[in-house]
Amino acid sequence: MEHNAKILLADDSHAIRFLVSEILTNAGFTVVEAEDGQDALEKTYKENPDLLILDYEMPKKTGFEVVQEVRSRTGYLHTPIIIFTAVTDKSTKLEGLGLDIDDYLTKPADEDEIVARVKLLLKRNKQKMDSNPLTRLPGNPSIQARVEAEIAGGRPFAVLYCDLNNFKSFNDKYGFEAGDRVLKTESEIIVRAAAQDPTSFVGHIGGDDFIVVCAFDKAEAIAREITAKTDALAPTFYNDEDRANGYMVSTNRKGELEKFRFLSIGIGIVHNTKRPMTSFAMVSNIGSELKCLAKKHEENSHYVIDRRAE
Repeated sequence: MEHNAKILLADDSHAIRFLVSEILTNAGFTVVEAEDGQDALEKTYKENPDLLILDYEMPKKTGFEVVQEVRSRTGYLHTPIIIFTAVTDKSTKLEGLGLDIDDYLTKPADEDEIVARVKLLLKRNKQKMDSNPLTRLPGNPSIQARVEAEIAGGRPFAVLYCDLNNFKSFNDKYGFEAGDRVLKTESEIIVRAAAQDPTSFVGHIGGDDFIVVCAFDKAEAIAREITAKTDALAPTFYNDEDRANGYMVSTNRKGELEKFRFLSIGIGIVHNTKRPMTSFAMVSNIGSELKCLAKKHEENSHYVIDRRAE
């Protein structure tokens, strides 16, 4: 997974570059070499590496100067950076404190340590990039991997596809900040409900779409808790007037004023106890279909479980 990642290795010592490059290549990584700070910058922007290893003392630009420039570009805010230094004293590390450096390696570095640190940083970064910035829940790559692991595992499992009703009209009237508050609260409701199964997994597909993967025998209890809590909390997101009315007035897709019910949630439950699930695509398609059925019950939150045998 993290193998085949591209690593930029910048050091003015040819001998060190040769040694470290060989270690990383043998571990399955692609290595791009740079011989000074300026060369490191140019190759970073040209090659777009997954991780940088920069020597602290380099001609033209020091390792820290390279870090400062790289971090000032949006696309490289999260690229993991390791500083290679012969200096073990504290002052070097203190100097780099405000620079967002992920790790330090002291020369001469041990072969196993170099590979272990690189793998750890790449793994951490992958998790960070995969999670939804608002809810901190895992995103689509992790969701797909978990569903595929369940399919391969063969135990009775269920996948809950959760989607909020009337979220767009709420966002239009109350604004994005209020919308974000709703999504954070909803993610907390779902995470708490899913805790009924300690082995469950909760992901955020995006927007107002969430997913729960759990043991089949816990699926309906989790869905009941999510729907009940969502309905109980929904009125608290509205102003006094809307709350008193029991609905809000907002513009629909045609630009006309329309009454919208309070936020609620529709959940489609896919499972493998009546028919085998053979792929992530199959699970997604059935989930979307069931979720649409559940969303038709607009007066309150509702879940639909797949009853078909084929």
